[in-house]
This record gives sequence, C-alpha cells and structure tokens, in this order.
Amino acid sequence: MTPRWGTVDAVVWDFNGTLVDDVDPVVRSVNAQLEKRGLPGLTVERYRDVFGFPVAEYYRKIGLDSSSESMEELSSEFQAAYAPALMECPLHDGVAEALERLRGAGIRQFVLSAMEEELLRAAIEHLGIAAFFEAAYGLAHLKADSKISRGRELLADCRIRPEAALLIGDTDHDAEVADALGLFSILIARGHQGRAKLEATGHPVYDGVADLIEAFDTAGS
Repeated sequence: MTPRWGTVDAVVWDFNGTLVDDVDPVVRSVNAQLEKRGLPGLTVERYRDVFGFPVAEYYRKIGLDSSSESMEELSSEFQAAYAPALMECPLHDGVAEALERLRGAGIRQFVLSAMEEELLRAAIEHLGIAAFFEAAYGLAHLKADSKISRGRELLADCRIRPEAALLIGDTDHDAEVADALGLFSILIARGHQGRAKLEATGHPVYDGVADLIEAFDTAGS
C-alpha cells in the first residue's frame, strides 16, 4: 500500500539508480573489469537481472572471484573507472520536481547509500541538490555492502520516526533495509534491478519517480 502524504514526515532516498541515472556507467565500468580478465561482458538487461547485495555475491555470479582477488582490490578498480563517470550522470526524470514538492510539503529528506560517503556527498553537491537534504549517509569504505547499520545510525542521529518515514529505492536491498528499520518502502523500476525482482519483495513498485509523486497526489486528494 502506498502511504498517504499525511502519514509521512520524512523521506529517505537511495542515491544510485534512484536519484541519479548511473546504470550505463556502472555497466561500462564492470565490463572493463570483465574484459581485463577475459570474461564475457554484460548487457544492461543482464546486469539488472544479476545485480544485488552483497556485491561480493553479484561479483561471483559474473565471474569476478573475490576469493582470488580481494573485494578491496575489485572495488577500488571499479571505482577508478566509475567515479569520474558518475559526475556526468543526470538526475532521473521527475527527481528535481519531487525534491521540490516534498520540501514544499514540509517533509524532511535524507539520503542513505551503499556508496562511499565522501564520494556520495561530492556527487550530491555536484548535482546541485545538497540543499534538499538534512543529511546524507554513505559507507566508510568502497565495498558497497549492507547499509542497514548505517540506516540505524541515520534514524537515531536525525531523530527520524520509523512509523512516519518512507524509504525510496531501486533494489531489493532497499526493501530489506526498510523492513529492518521499520519504514515504509517504495521501489523504482528504473535503476539497478528489474521490475520482477522488485515486485518479489512485496513492496510497491513504480516505473519512475514522476509516477510515484502522481500516486501520492492521487492518494492525498
């Protein structure tokens, strides 16, 4: 069920694939890793089918073996290609309008990401959207593992009431995070996983942020 505006006073956004449209540079960066090792590359469709958390398990699925190469090495290699490309990525359609409308409605906004926090904050600043968020929480490393513990810190530090907070993301891990933290969750099927995988979580799924905002408007009217 989609919560009504009146029941939500805080929105926690995922970043990659939810706010920013970065799937193409992610696929290019991982394909460079695969090519270097003589492994077959991924199409965007295949990537969205196999991507998931923990990233070490996703790497194993595509042939990047973290038992013979450390996650630190693999992640650093990926980031060296991906981080510069991230700064050229646009916001997803509807995101700028959604951020404005939520701010106008007096709803607090935050970012919770599995990306390294310094890079996360730099990207948010570069996109010109930092002023919309009270806080942006990422991880302290490049391994992109679970963000549940970081989410607990965000809720405690910013005094967010779980029963009145909505998490918007683009992966089944975002649904797991929301369940663990006691938040509403809505998933966007325009990011790093396909609709079928998202629908399997049992959480509401929308094609894009603009569709989500329209649904909220309809529910609140």
